[in-house]
Amino acid sequence: MNAIELLHRLAKIREDQAMARAKRVASQVNQQKAFKDQVLDYAKDYESQLLAGGKGGSSVAFIQDANAFREKLLHSAIEMDGQIQGMTKASEETLKVATLARMRTRGLSKLVDKMHLEAKRKQAKAELSQFEDNFSARLSFKSGTKDA
Repeated sequence: MNAIELLHRLAKIREDQAMARAKRVASQVNQQKAFKDQVLDYAKDYESQLLAGGKGGSSVAFIQDANAFREKLLHSAIEMDGQIQGMTKASEETLKVATLARMRTRGLSKLVDKMHLEAKRKQAKAELSQFEDNFSARLSFKSGTKDA
């Protein structure tokens, strides 16, 4: 194995690692978005409970507590937006790194393929030359002087 093939293997390993990291970060972003949606759904549930409680004659203390908790849920969802934006930016950066690693690997793959093709051509040329030498040696087997 020569140096270029070794570099190609190393680049492939780095590409795989970078892609795995990008997938992991993207998964975390999706999980955080799903959690935010869940928190917003809870806030909507509490809002509907508030409206139903107001119409149904619930106690003021229950309505105040439910509203306070709904407000906390909404505030938490707003805070999650900043986290999601940061995670999205990190996800984009890791994807860029993974894409660059893939481009490097593809370039080295092309170089290794070209090198292998050139080696095959040289091998074929050497075999053809050997064949021609053997063929010409057989043709000239009885040429020259005999027991001069």
